Amino acid sequence: MRALRLLLALASTHAWKRHTSAAAIHRRKRRFVRGGAWGFGKNKDSAAEADNATTTSEGGMSQSQIDEALSVVPVFCLADPEGRPVLMTAPEDKDDATKKPLQAFFTDVNVAQAHAARIKELSGDDKLDLKLAVVELGRVLSAGEPEDRKVSLMADPRELHVARQLVLKGAGFRDTNSTGTSDKVVDFSSEASVKKECKAHCPDGVDLDQGVPLFTLKDLNATVQGDDVIQPWFLSFADLVRAYVNSTGSSDEEEAASGLERLLMEGGVVVGTLDSVLAAARGGHTRRAFMIPPASSLAVMRQQQQAPAAAPKAAPSA
Repeated sequence: MRALRLLLALASTHAWKRHTSAAAIHRRKRRFVRGGAWGFGKNKDSAAEADNATTTSEGGMSQSQIDEALSVVPVFCLADPEGRPVLMTAPEDKDDATKKPLQAFFTDVNVAQAHAARIKELSGDDKLDLKLAVVELGRVLSAGEPEDRKVSLMADPRELHVARQLVLKGAGFRDTNSTGTSDKVVDFSSEASVKKECKAHCPDGVDLDQGVPLFTLKDLNATVQGDDVIQPWFLSFADLVRAYVNSTGSSDEEEAASGLERLLMEGGVVVGTLDSVLAAARGGHTRRAFMIPPASSLAVMRQQQQAPAAAPKAAPSA
């Protein structure tokens, strides 16, 4: 967690605030099961992990660099008051022994909190007090699939919708209510319509139906550790917008907004997924990647640091 604490310290120097409502969560009702055991540290080959620590593929990121990039990203899962993970099962699967329960990890704290509230509502137990356990993203990705459950990384539905909109804008689509000459038209307010059209226009290797969306600008980069140039990838598009506005140094909000609109129209915003960005970084097809967690998640982490006694327990190793 050292790298995560460092990122929190850096983030605290910026006036990044995220004003968003509670996220819409999956409306499909699930039965929750308490009493699971944490599944981390299993199915890992320590020798192979050590061998890969400094391995670089054709100038790409080494495994140790990838681990470092992922270590600064907190993800959240639900735990009962005793600290045990909440496992969920679809109602139609509750009597099917072949169906594994789901343990969900959320990339955005607001989505995790909304999910906890929904579970409490469905349970009918007003005293149910679910906690949020915080885990480094790299730990989840490297743990492997436990035998007793499915593990899923849940993206923020709002970010997925924005990512699909950006892909379609880059492909020349315009909104049904806008004027223009393009014959590519879609209702950008409709998640279903945007999702359907986006399937045929995502870049190679980018699967927004399965992956976690990431956002960056082609011309946005930073220099760290000497002359090493990195490409920042944001899990929140709103945070990317704020970073762009700050990078312009302009005190004129209209000028900054105009510049951003120009980038959107000219395809300056790049959409990827966690899988596609890591694959490109490993293969040396892009700059060294650095992940920027949602500002809202970092704010929660700061609160926990300031009040450690009230903070939920992090997931222990098995």
